Amino acid sequence: MPVFESLDALATASQPPCLIVNPLSFRASRGLAEQAQAVAKSQGAEVVVVDGPASLTAAVETILARRQRHVMVLAGDGTVRAVIDQLASLPAGAWLPDLLVLPGGRTNLTAADLTPGMDALTALQRGLAAIAAKRWDAAMVERATLCIEQTPAPARYGLWVGAALIDGAIRRTHAHRIGGDGALRTGHLSTAFSLLRLAVLALRGRPGLSCPDLHIDAGALGRLQGKVSLLLATTLLHRRGLFDPYATRADGGMRLTAVSRHAAGFYRSLPRLLTGRFSRSMDVAHGFLSGGCAQAEITGLCGYSLDGEAYDTDPARPVVIRRGPSLRFFAT
Repeated sequence: MPVFESLDALATASQPPCLIVNPLSFRASRGLAEQAQAVAKSQGAEVVVVDGPASLTAAVETILARRQRHVMVLAGDGTVRAVIDQLASLPAGAWLPDLLVLPGGRTNLTAADLTPGMDALTALQRGLAAIAAKRWDAAMVERATLCIEQTPAPARYGLWVGAALIDGAIRRTHAHRIGGDGALRTGHLSTAFSLLRLAVLALRGRPGLSCPDLHIDAGALGRLQGKVSLLLATTLLHRRGLFDPYATRADGGMRLTAVSRHAAGFYRSLPRLLTGRFSRSMDVAHGFLSGGCAQAEITGLCGYSLDGEAYDTDPARPVVIRRGPSLRFFAT
């Protein structure tokens, strides 16, 4: 190994682990942030508290400049997405830190895939112990990012995207939470209550959500055109738990599911869809497009939610969802 590479590796190894905390995230704001900071500091880790996009961007830039390899993030999916977006946007071949995602928000889908069933403090302690014992590398996995593009806007990176009624429900849920006070708006049950409310309205025929008219081209996986009720894509694996709404068909680096509004036997097939146990009849001809693909091009989309953050798009121009750069994560 050249001398300059040895010195660079030594400098990287000498940097302390870093814990990024967003104390405004849902779970972190309820005392978890303070507990996590105390645990991290007791183990010699640096703690960086962020309260918005500017401070988060600056924190990641400092980590990159110092080459702090071990980075733990206690926050919700939105903050985690911002970190992933900043790292995935770097030039190819750029140095990247390893990440440990700790559940500090409401849904925490990313943490649920990488450290399933583990609370934030336990995962933090396990990560710090692995660093101290030099066993960190044994628990590392790679996950590709999702790249979402619509020219001329810059590409955005994350790990899961929802559109059609999924995007509408997420936006309505966000509006419900900021629309007042009380446990059913701001507490642990706020998301479930909002979704239940939407379901009741749907059963009464007035959910206030509409299915967009889309043209979806997923290459070899297939094509779907017309009113689409559900559209999901991810690079997460959902390793544990029943919810895994993707068929085990084909491959390509990301997983996609789209369901026509007029899909045959939709409600009868819903348990199979949600658990990924697609039957042979749940195919494109019957309104179900699901499986692995390299990219999907979607025309007619007015917006989507990337890791829970909503973005608007121009329905007249195609949105491309494809596999992006891979990052390294601590997983259990």
